[in-house]
Amino acid sequence: MLLLANSIQKMTKKDSKVQQILAGNVKMDTCTSFYANGDVNIMPCPWECDKQVTAGGRRQPKGRMTIEEDGTSFFRAYRHNSGSRYEHLYMTENGEVKRTRTNLIVKLVLPLGIGRIKMIEALTTQIHEIINYIRSLKDNTCWV
Repeated sequence: MLLLANSIQKMTKKDSKVQQILAGNVKMDTCTSFYANGDVNIMPCPWECDKQVTAGGRRQPKGRMTIEEDGTSFFRAYRHNSGSRYEHLYMTENGEVKRTRTNLIVKLVLPLGIGRIKMIEALTTQIHEIINYIRSLKDNTCWV
């Protein structure tokens, strides 16, 4: 199987310095193993020992892999610096309301050490806050 890195993928560090994930466009013969649990191991063939794929060290790109019936596979890296997938709408002391293109997400995270009674009070109070926030929106709010 031929592994082709189509473009140089970049990621931004917290200090805003850009670091290359791949050394460039590399064509390489590989030995690929597909496992029933979904794992895929891709290793260079022995005669490819002189090629360098990364710009030094291990890299862990994030993306989506598609595998066809015949084993033809594609890995598409997620775009970096394209912004958050969430639009944050409302925050409470322990929670938040956010949305994606298709979902409204309500998230509450409570520490275990506060006790059962305080958990119930926090949940009740913050859920009422979130309900009041949603009620305050206009009926013609466009979610899409």
